[in-house]
Amino acid sequence: MKNVTKIGLIKFTNCLPVNFYLEKERVEQAEYIYGTPAELNKLLAEGKIDFAPVSAFEYLRSKKNYSNIGNACISSNGECGSVFLFSKRKIEDLKGCKIGLPGDSATSIAMLKIILREKGITSENTEFKQHDYRGGIDGVLSSGFDAALFIGDNALKANNSAHSSCNAYDLGRLWKDMTGYPAVFGMFSARNAWISENPELFEKFNNMINKAIETSLELYFNEIINIASKNLGVEKEIMEDYLSAKISYAFTSNHKKSLDLLESLI
Repeated sequence: MKNVTKIGLIKFTNCLPVNFYLEKERVEQAEYIYGTPAELNKLLAEGKIDFAPVSAFEYLRSKKNYSNIGNACISSNGECGSVFLFSKRKIEDLKGCKIGLPGDSATSIAMLKIILREKGITSENTEFKQHDYRGGIDGVLSSGFDAALFIGDNALKANNSAHSSCNAYDLGRLWKDMTGYPAVFGMFSARNAWISENPELFEKFNNMINKAIETSLELYFNEIINIASKNLGVEKEIMEDYLSAKISYAFTSNHKKSLDLLESLI
């Protein structure tokens, strides 16, 4: 019996182009396992899946054990539209406050703390505590938090729905302004142990990830936009802008420099 390739998939809209293609193709001897970025980080590290889009933080932490697949990442060169710090105060005034962090993130939390550290805001003078998105922005900010980090579809929905008056800071924009580089949130990564045992499969899936991104952003784009809009209850124009102008997938030399900088600052 052939070994089953276990592929991790994130049910975030920014992964929809890849998910849509892989689900449509339904590769033989492949099992799809869905989870949050934090959950897939753990599964890949434990060897329970073979490749997945994992957080850039996890990729850097275990880069001796992983290789990039499809030369693909999840990034933004400026505003990303799905990673926000929502705050009652201006970001520079958050010292001594209580900031909520989500349990489904790794990279965004690391980036936020680096950005805040540049403003003199650290865990030594400010409280960081996990939140669970309950009640959306209004619910979180009315439960004792002065600011809260939202990621993924929770951030997309929150930023495009009516909510109490607060400041919304896009981490993609903050990172770009601070470093001059695109923000790399996730890396499509495969375990080196799996690659060494399955070089032909790795090459096959390497090509498939490239084809998934290319095909989904062209041939299937309208269908994907319709799905995303319906799932989130967000206007199609907003989703089209998000997937065509904000989120990008190609891993370039500038993305490598951004990752190197992130690693040096963590």
